[in-house]
Amino acid sequence: MNPWRQVALLAKREFLERVRSKPFIITMSLLVVAILAIGPVISMISGGADEVTKVGLAGEELPGIEQELYDQAILFDIEIEVERFPTRAEAETALTDGRVAVVLVDGTEIVFHTSGSSRLTALVHNAVDTTLKTQALTELGLSENEIALVVEPVPVEVTTLEEQNAQDEVKRGAAFVGAIFLYISIIMFGQFVAMGTVEEKQNRVVEVILSRVRPWQVLVGKVVGIGLIGLLQLVVFSGAAYISAQFADLPDIDVAAIGLPVIASLLFWFVLGYTFYAFLYAAVGSTVSRQEDLQGALMIPIALILPGYLLAIFAAEDPDALLPTVASWLPPWAPFVMPVRIAAGVAQPWEIVVAVVGTVLGAIALVWIGSRVYSGALLRTGGKISLREAWKAAAE
Repeated sequence: MNPWRQVALLAKREFLERVRSKPFIITMSLLVVAILAIGPVISMISGGADEVTKVGLAGEELPGIEQELYDQAILFDIEIEVERFPTRAEAETALTDGRVAVVLVDGTEIVFHTSGSSRLTALVHNAVDTTLKTQALTELGLSENEIALVVEPVPVEVTTLEEQNAQDEVKRGAAFVGAIFLYISIIMFGQFVAMGTVEEKQNRVVEVILSRVRPWQVLVGKVVGIGLIGLLQLVVFSGAAYISAQFADLPDIDVAAIGLPVIASLLFWFVLGYTFYAFLYAAVGSTVSRQEDLQGALMIPIALILPGYLLAIFAAEDPDALLPTVASWLPPWAPFVMPVRIAAGVAQPWEIVVAVVGTVLGAIALVWIGSRVYSGALLRTGGKISLREAWKAAAE
């Protein structure tokens, strides 16, 4: 039989065996439901931000204060509703119960429940100040037009040298979330590769398989089969997140313009990152014969992956910094850091080419190294062997 045909059959076996398992199906279903629920929840929360803010009046009331509060609310872009209370005690009870956000007592005291709001404080204070000035100017005999010239705020134009693009911030945040997904997915499915290798050694299944195929075919089939599961999971989760974002009702955010490129980038870098690390996971997994000994061996790939996650956090905060910039070129960390820098719009085309080519070359090198270690350690049972011993055993 064609050797690549055998690899395809081994990959199919790995894929179907795991994707049909009840834990996988149940976990996937629950996570998809949770992701789909995020969008409507965000919509409900953001919708709550547009609720009417209630302002209470208690004690002696300034003439015209209610209308002035509404006028100031327009200037502050806050929708308010004024409610009167016969006594201060009743107003404080309403504050404690959350029925009003702030209370103006006797036209001289602004009362909050726990912590004050600077915007509401400024709104109520301006309303009181304008009302008192209007009253004083009226008593002096000024006309309404003259009073308006004195008390009405002078319009001031506010400009910025650089407009902040909300889409860029969301895109960078989405890329960072994608980097976290990559980190979790590569570790999880890399461990599946290592655990599957140990499991087959422990129950001697590998001896039966190797009687018909070569070690490199077993390795490639396992990596491809489990990788397809990881890719399927990311596609499903990304699709659920994209649908959920449609329900989030985010103003000024083009979900399609942000979501689709981020999803494509996530899948692309997963393929590169998983391929880079999967053969390393398989190699270290083949050096042990019991699941109990596996955790110690897995510290080697985790020690390489963890800095990538930390550097992605650094890149999200300062994508132009030297450390994440250099890290985004290097194969072990490019899959985590480069997508964040690309989303931030700071990665140059040559940097992306260096990152992709470097990761591909690094993956090819690990395929060769991992295959040799895997071949030398796969039939060695009874205890843990070192990577050097496995390397030498493959040459015998």
